[in-house]
Amino acid sequence: MDAMFDAAVERARPGESKRAICVGMQGLADGAVKDAPERTIRRLAERLRLPAVPASQCRADIYPYVTATKAAAILYTVKVESRDRRGVLTFWATAVFGNLGAYGMQFRLVREGGRWTPEPTGMSVVS
Repeated sequence: MDAMFDAAVERARPGESKRAICVGMQGLADGAVKDAPERTIRRLAERLRLPAVPASQCRADIYPYVTATKAAAILYTVKVESRDRRGVLTFWATAVFGNLGAYGMQFRLVREGGRWTPEPTGMSVVS
């Protein structure tokens, strides 16, 4: 989980106007984005030094924002797209920072030296 969210953060960090982080995920069998685990949310808050909340506590208009405080936010999500016979996950790591502002990249999660490492597939989206 950490490696997947780290991939999202490395591709797009919150700009100065962002006052919070929203964090969601979508598993292989999930029909919609759900909240990331609390441990993951706390870890991203510490890493980025911004308040972080589950995706369910956020909405989007011109930009994502925290519903309770209206603080401008960046929404990080990871979505598992597939799992092959060897157990290798393919996932999308996405950062949404505005109505027409998003960046996403597809990765394979591979085991290297005892650690899970996101390996870019070369596919990306920009809005």
